[in-house]
Amino acid sequence: MINALRRKYQRTTDDEALREVRRAQDNKAKKEYQTAIRTEKTRAWKQYCTTTSSVNAWHEVFKLATIKARNRSTIETHQKPVGTKTGNIVEKLKLMLVLMIPEDHPQDDREHHKAVRRQVERPINTRDDKEFTQEEIRHVTEVFQTKKAPGPNGVTNEILKLIFKAIPKTMTAPYNDCLRKGRFPEN
Repeated sequence: MINALRRKYQRTTDDEALREVRRAQDNKAKKEYQTAIRTEKTRAWKQYCTTTSSVNAWHEVFKLATIKARNRSTIETHQKPVGTKTGNIVEKLKLMLVLMIPEDHPQDDREHHKAVRRQVERPINTRDDKEFTQEEIRHVTEVFQTKKAPGPNGVTNEILKLIFKAIPKTMTAPYNDCLRKGRFPEN
């Protein structure tokens, strides 16, 4: 969003008043972003300080730098919207998929999304697409690099691999749903 505001500001050359408005929007967004970064850095540092041993504060940093620390994260139970907790890993992963892949409601569309929806509803002159098979999705997940940063939703490639191994049918369904609808979820 910050880059989009910056581009709008830079590309506005004919209307000086509009250019100033866009410049102010760009500066405001940049300041908010920088404030959010500072806040998150402070929060992370405070969390590190409270969870690290006071005897040797650099022990964990050294282990991470020398790759001696193994990330042995366990997926704990998760609270469902009704207040109960998940009982096992499969239930947890299914809940994660439901929470991370939102429903598509046309009444929530903005003008841009309405235009896109109208465009994709027009018939396309192509042959029918075949649904993705579990084997295709398995092949894609197997080549995921696990040492990469997570996406915007915070889900790492390693978690996606584990989800697919646990519930391949459930993991394949959203891809086929997107293929049938001819669009991806908004978020």
